Amino acid sequence: MKKVAVLIFLLLSSAMGSRAQDVATLLRLARMPLKSIGVEYPNKTGQVINDEADARLTPSELHPVFYGSFDWHSSVHSHWMLVHTLRKAPDIAIRDSIVAALDHSFTAEKLRTEAAYFDRPGGASFERTYGWAWLLKLDEELLRLATDPATAPSLAAQADRWHRDMAPLTEAIVARWKAYLPKMTYADRIGTHSNSAFGMSFALDWAVATGERDFEQQLRQKAMDIYARDKAVPADWEPNPTDFFSPSLMEADLMRRVMPAEAYAEWFGQFFTPAGLAHLCVPPIVSDLNDYHIVHLVGLSFSRAWCMAAIAKSFAADSAVARQLREAAVVHYEQGMQQIFRSNYGGDHWLGTFAAYAYEEMK
Repeated sequence: MKKVAVLIFLLLSSAMGSRAQDVATLLRLARMPLKSIGVEYPNKTGQVINDEADARLTPSELHPVFYGSFDWHSSVHSHWMLVHTLRKAPDIAIRDSIVAALDHSFTAEKLRTEAAYFDRPGGASFERTYGWAWLLKLDEELLRLATDPATAPSLAAQADRWHRDMAPLTEAIVARWKAYLPKMTYADRIGTHSNSAFGMSFALDWAVATGERDFEQQLRQKAMDIYARDKAVPADWEPNPTDFFSPSLMEADLMRRVMPAEAYAEWFGQFFTPAGLAHLCVPPIVSDLNDYHIVHLVGLSFSRAWCMAAIAKSFAADSAVARQLREAAVVHYEQGMQQIFRSNYGGDHWLGTFAAYAYEEMK
């Protein structure tokens, strides 16, 4: 009995230590988006200027919610991270500041203005598909916060209101996704924003979480149409100088969502050569943490980590490929964490999200 008590104590101590580590990590990371979402300048609006009046609009006039964090998509996923932090660490020290910031952002009027932006001339393809993907991930996280039994009733009520007020923007994005998919003849296999596999992965997660079955089926079919026959990917060509995604790992991360386990294992074995997969297990060299483009490679470490960790779960835990991917995920994540706080605003405005998402996938 004494041995059992000691074992239980050790297990509880380990769990409590892990929980404390989770909260400490989230606290350090969440301070980054909490600050950046209110920073309007510098700013990369990415808009089509239709006339002189357009040229005079400030970022916050164009986007009353998602104007900070340097660009629209970074602001969107910075908000995702704050919502995610509330769900994972509801008693975190900066809880009240996070809730106040989100309540300031997520008003019905502001979100309707964000939705209307996509109806303006030149606005239909704005942030396709990277920003779209993060917006759906944000909406999914709001839904999770609102419906999680562990969420305090008062916070759940707020999250439910935020989620409902987000609906016009979410509906605008989903409508454009549905219209775009039939026209998306080819996959975009780049390692930056427009990567098709990344966008489709997050869109599929949202469709599953919200029960949007038609959209889910549309995404699954498109994924099979453009990726199912891929073989012997030249993974040793990666990365490009400014990548924050691995095109091959992103594709594999999408297909694990789409294919049955046995079919996926066969596809994976034909998609990656042993040498190619081994190449991806070596973290990228980041030569300048203060270069706004080169620092993308820190994000690559985190996105590789989350893909590897998630893909590994598709295989038997004791299989060689699962062990290889899990070990490489840890190496990539640890390198990213050694670099993330040494960057300037070029990394500060977005890397916290990538680190938090990787951390969650690796648990």
